[in-house]
Amino acid sequence: VAPMFLVSGPEMVIAARQCGVIGSFPAPNARTIQVLDEWLKQITEAVQREPDCPGNWSLNLVVHHTYSRLREELELVQKYKPPIVITALGSPRHVVDLVQGYGGIVIADVSSIKYAKKAACIGVDGLALVSAGAGGHTGTLSPFTFIPAVRDFFDGIIVYAGGIGTGEGIAAAEVLGADLVYMGTRFIATDESRA
Repeated sequence: VAPMFLVSGPEMVIAARQCGVIGSFPAPNARTIQVLDEWLKQITEAVQREPDCPGNWSLNLVVHHTYSRLREELELVQKYKPPIVITALGSPRHVVDLVQGYGGIVIADVSSIKYAKKAACIGVDGLALVSAGAGGHTGTLSPFTFIPAVRDFFDGIIVYAGGIGTGEGIAAAEVLGADLVYMGTRFIATDESRA
């Protein structure tokens, strides 16, 4: 379940995990650092209560140098150790060692081949290819060229983002070389949505 600004929260993450998929949310959805701490605690406690759930969870961090909460959010990452951390809107450099150090994986959102190569050189575990049709900070590239072009130089996890709303779309992304997809819009109308 894609991290959706102002839509995803702990309820959606927990429900997704219970259904066997990865739930995620952008850290800025928690409007204060104290609320983010509470949300991460809520998710962590749900994981501890249901350790055999088939799904997983992820925290999406804004890593742009102008984002004022990044240092405090990284302290919470160290405290709660999300198994997957997605980075957006900047270099994942400051996140990779921290997250990989406790056994987590880092997925970097990228919207061009140039940024995909930069993130791959930093040592991320995966790349989320934000393509035409994706919500939020959308890209412009077609998945028909973006996924194969990145797969040519990157053998890590590829997540495709952009216009996926059906099982057929997921299957098409897999044929192109993606390992996972972000699906967002379909989940906006769920009971767990913050919309």
